[in-house]
Amino acid sequence: MKMNGDPQGIEELKGLSKGRMDYLKYLITEAKTNFDHTAHFKCSTGIKYKLVYDPQNGEFNVIKET
Repeated sequence: MKMNGDPQGIEELKGLSKGRMDYLKYLITEAKTNFDHTAHFKCSTGIKYKLVYDPQNGEFNVIKET
């Protein structure tokens, strides 16, 4: 699985893989199955991110929300 986008957001997702794997799996499934292929999450510092799935190439993009 390839991740692109905001480096801080990608690091937050990597951190989730160590402590909250079930939540990370939920985010990935949500992005893959949601009609607009997105899932929103907030990191431990309160910054909001959007995980976007591209079904054409199977890649994920992490975008910082403002």
